Amino acid sequence: MLLFLLIGSISQGQHPIDPIRAYDGMVEYQKIQQPARLFEFRYAEKDLEDALESIFQQLGGSVRFYKGMHQCRQVRLSPAENRYFDVYYKVAGIGKGSTPVSTLSIVLAETGEDILIRSSSAYEAARVLLSSKPALAFFDSLGAGVGAYELDKRIAMQEDVVRKAEKRQSDLYRKRQRLESELADNQSDLDKVKAELERAQGVLSQIQSLKRPKS
Repeated sequence: MLLFLLIGSISQGQHPIDPIRAYDGMVEYQKIQQPARLFEFRYAEKDLEDALESIFQQLGGSVRFYKGMHQCRQVRLSPAENRYFDVYYKVAGIGKGSTPVSTLSIVLAETGEDILIRSSSAYEAARVLLSSKPALAFFDSLGAGVGAYELDKRIAMQEDVVRKAEKRQSDLYRKRQRLESELADNQSDLDKVKAELERAQGVLSQIQSLKRPKS
């Protein structure tokens, strides 16, 4: 039964972890509201943050955290589209254990754009960016990316379990070999002492026989 549950759990890890909800909204960055695409995941906040960083790294980007939001500059969101974006995002989560819910908020900008001084037309352009072809392709791939991260994480955890078990096994083998060597040495010493005892008993018998009266 335990093996069946383990195999089933691993199989589930191979599937995308898709958002349960996606919608357009606003997110605050340095006290200024920005147009954003929001996603709700049944996934822990820290894990989702790590998954996003892994996803952006695979796209060739580098993530930094600055003034309340993660940022990834000049990243191509879709390998099929030769267009680059500056990405701002943050994750907020609630719940623990088996029932976490995390909200991912993503703001897109043209490369080098200062989103803190956007005009009204720039705000409208920012909304258009969220519906652009490379952005939609990226959004559609989020579930697969998060699922792949989760599987990699579980593989790494299981590899650590295997390494610890292998070390424990190796330690026990060495301990057994040491005990077997000590046992062999003990048997050799025992044989020597037994031989010495037999010789000593023989000498004792000879000496004792000298006290017996002659008939």
